[in-house]
Amino acid sequence: MLGAPRLQSSQPPLLGFGGAMLFLLIGINAVLASKAFAVQPRPWLCRDKPVFSSDRPMSYEAVNRGAGRWLLTFMRFDPSGLGHDGFTVYSIQEISGTAEGNLAPGQWYAVALYRAAGHWICPANAAESEARSPGAISTVCYGQEPGQCVVRLSVRSQSPRGVRP
Repeated sequence: MLGAPRLQSSQPPLLGFGGAMLFLLIGINAVLASKAFAVQPRPWLCRDKPVFSSDRPMSYEAVNRGAGRWLLTFMRFDPSGLGHDGFTVYSIQEISGTAEGNLAPGQWYAVALYRAAGHWICPANAAESEARSPGAISTVCYGQEPGQCVVRLSVRSQSPRGVRP
């Protein structure tokens, strides 16, 4: 069909090669970014954030009494708007077995997340335990299901130096 007339559109193409590549790159970046953020723990988004406080330094012990991966995060509320939704993360620690540490005086939020299907999940149970440890400021249970206590967090006030309780 030599000599046959070519039909031309009066409208320009919607996307040239450069435009198509740009949309492809934007799509790839969106998918990669969503995958990257999906695996990052975001404890400030959990509905239940157990809180405790003391005017003295505190020590804590967290015990993972079950299987699975758990992450314990200590946060403070920051009314200046910095941090994540008003919360500033001070420490993140994976709990496999027993973990211990110290906290400065003040008010703290403690959130434990568990790992499932490649994501960090807020627990269904994050509440003060009915069986509080003797001398504890707070004893919190975390579990995948309501009523479970897979991770148990006990927080105590530290006695002043040189003084035994």
